[in-house]
Amino acid sequence: MEIVPIESFAVAVDVPFLSPLGFQQARLEEFAARICDREKGLSLRPDQIRLRRTDELYNYELSAQFFGENGSLTRTPLGVHLAIRNGRTAADWKVMEETLKRFYLLMEFDPKTVTTFAGHVHASFPSLEERDQYLGSFAHNPMINRPAALGYVQIAGWEKEVRVLIEPSNQFPNSVFVGWDTHFSNAQQWDVFPGTLPMMMEDSANLFSLGFEPFRLTV
Repeated sequence: MEIVPIESFAVAVDVPFLSPLGFQQARLEEFAARICDREKGLSLRPDQIRLRRTDELYNYELSAQFFGENGSLTRTPLGVHLAIRNGRTAADWKVMEETLKRFYLLMEFDPKTVTTFAGHVHASFPSLEERDQYLGSFAHNPMINRPAALGYVQIAGWEKEVRVLIEPSNQFPNSVFVGWDTHFSNAQQWDVFPGTLPMMMEDSANLFSLGFEPFRLTV
């Protein structure tokens, strides 16, 4: 098992509505006020939120940028997308976790809806040679020049398959990019569920003989 430190990490969720919401039904003014709430919302400022609308029914998009443009929120008639990137420390993960928790609590999604989750990390090896030696374990043919790993795994306690991709990082030297894609129903205990995401990610990476050091305290 290779245990490596994380250089950068990101998470994103997409939640389609059960049916399209028209502009009046979406009540976007109320929604914008809720995400600006400091206690229960995402603590955004009004100037961080934009609304594009070109007709009275379905052609609208509410978007927001926050966390120094490392966070984004987009709401359309079909669903909601939330993404946070460039996390580096344990404190950054706590902010992400709290943001996800507040997002789900304020959205109050129908339990029949399903979230598509995507996450990734860039994790560094001590040297390029060690990184390539690890990736080389997935090369089952001498004609493969840049080996990588891709698999769908099932881990204990997780309701859906997890797609795991491991390949060379194009952002950090001596590093691998590890990406996860999976789904979960929106009938969770949101006060605790976001905190289980790192465990799901690491448990599925462990099946590829890869583990991660705890999030760094500083960078």
